[in-house]
Amino acid sequence: MGDEPSDMSNGPVQEESWRVRIRGPGGEVLGAGVLLGSETVLTCAHVVPADASVLVDLVGVDGAEPVTARVIDECWVPERGDRLSGPSGDLALLRLDRPQPEKWSAVLHRLSPTWHRPVHTYGFPDGLNQGTWLWGKLAGLSGRDGRVQMFPVQQGEVVRPGFSGAAVTDELTGQVIGIVVGYYVGANFRHSYVIPTETVIRHLPMVRAWVHGDSAVDESLVSDSVQLTEDAAFATWLADWLRGGDAPPAESALVAPGDRARVMTLQRAVTLADRELSTADRTERVTDAPPGSVPLVGTLDLAVDVTRQSATAVAERVCGRMGIVAPTGGTPAERLRSTTLPLTIVADGVDRAPDPAALTELLELLAEQGSRVLMVFHTADEAVRRLAVEALVFRFRLGLLDRRLAGTADLGRRDLHDRCLLLTPEAGRGGRRALTVVHALRRHVATLRRAGSAPGRDAAELVRLQDEVDRCARTAAEAHARITRTIGRLDELLSRRDVLRGRLDAVRSMTRDLDAVEDLELADLYRRAHDGLWKAPCDVPAAEDAVARYLEAVRGRLDRGGRGADRGGGGGDRP
Repeated sequence: MGDEPSDMSNGPVQEESWRVRIRGPGGEVLGAGVLLGSETVLTCAHVVPADASVLVDLVGVDGAEPVTARVIDECWVPERGDRLSGPSGDLALLRLDRPQPEKWSAVLHRLSPTWHRPVHTYGFPDGLNQGTWLWGKLAGLSGRDGRVQMFPVQQGEVVRPGFSGAAVTDELTGQVIGIVVGYYVGANFRHSYVIPTETVIRHLPMVRAWVHGDSAVDESLVSDSVQLTEDAAFATWLADWLRGGDAPPAESALVAPGDRARVMTLQRAVTLADRELSTADRTERVTDAPPGSVPLVGTLDLAVDVTRQSATAVAERVCGRMGIVAPTGGTPAERLRSTTLPLTIVADGVDRAPDPAALTELLELLAEQGSRVLMVFHTADEAVRRLAVEALVFRFRLGLLDRRLAGTADLGRRDLHDRCLLLTPEAGRGGRRALTVVHALRRHVATLRRAGSAPGRDAAELVRLQDEVDRCARTAAEAHARITRTIGRLDELLSRRDVLRGRLDAVRSMTRDLDAVEDLELADLYRRAHDGLWKAPCDVPAAEDAVARYLEAVRGRLDRGGRGADRGGGGGDRP
């Protein structure tokens, strides 16, 4: 659990007053940083020299004077590593010569840096010494140090020199969840790297004084063992599952409290997978561990001892890891239903929970919302464990199907519906039929959920329901593809309509002095072509025929020497 410092905020009222710019003795911009407390600044080690003074500008505070600062003893962690395993470290803490009001400082938050999480940062690239904003989205792990990638929302907005050390702020909560450390620009893509809060703590334990949020691993599950491994096969299995990839979304493990080897192996795995706990002294102990038996740092989001907590308390822990703010009157479970939860969770002591039914319901909800869950049982037999696993796998697949259907339904409402209003029903009929299938599948998802939660369910029935989910997923994919094709076809028709509109207007302007008022036939042909193109719904093939008839009539009148057409040998264009 984390300490809770008081009287500090990164809320919008403060307008990110903790943002700082770091300059060298000559005034040159070196990078960025974050004010912690009244006299400490967090930044990257490559931004500041280890043994020289720098200038710190509190750019988030109007009128603040520059402050001299130096690196705190034993708080300069240079970058280490190699090209294969990736860098680690590259962090530093500075102490200001003159303390600042603590209300200007930031709080760092322990928050799972999940895929697609929207964030922003503020740096000082060359030519923009006053600073500039950048918006991005987090991606997956990168390297051995728990760093994550950050992709720009707009390709032109890329992290450059001058951003290093800048705070990475979560868009959903306004919380600082890490700092920028570097960037990569390739031929076809560009991204940057973030050091999350918990990795910062691992390298610089001093920052815990300015951190909010619970630790990812319950204290009862933390390992201090000096042994390399207790059960090599179990250690390898745990590392594989935590890594994800082709591993199933839910698994179970039997770890009896008296089985010291498996208990210690489980504790070591969750400890080494956590960004904050996988310290250098711990990782050095496993350098000679069997290949594949050491989990990657950052592959765990939460490890909780459920024998000591209610299901509600566990749900609160998950909300905390995701930064889900409590609405008035909403329960933790209700909050979790409102968002995708791409977490990796280890729940220890599932069969010894205070309320097993409530915990089961929560774990199934987490699976449906996208979490991978490892359930650790202490005494349950294999049949009980298999039933629990199949239930979570079913809900995980059902949730994935439900989200895909929701996305397709949104595509239909957002893109298909508006286009269909502009064109005749025949043009969008295939897509509308596919959208009807999607709505029916969404109703079927609710039926499948009830069936999977029915009393007396068994593992075989849950496997059958998983097969039904797979069949629905294939149908959903076909419907999505058909809607996408229909939207493409509608866009082609609308583009053709716009070309015809331009052609009709151009010819109309060229033939103004033909007496269209007296030429009732020509006027009627123009009106038919115009109405066919401008009145919805538009039948594009019919409108194209109407335009062709009008153009042919105009050519005929021009060929008969209509007034204003090629008079005096002008040689102008003809429609």
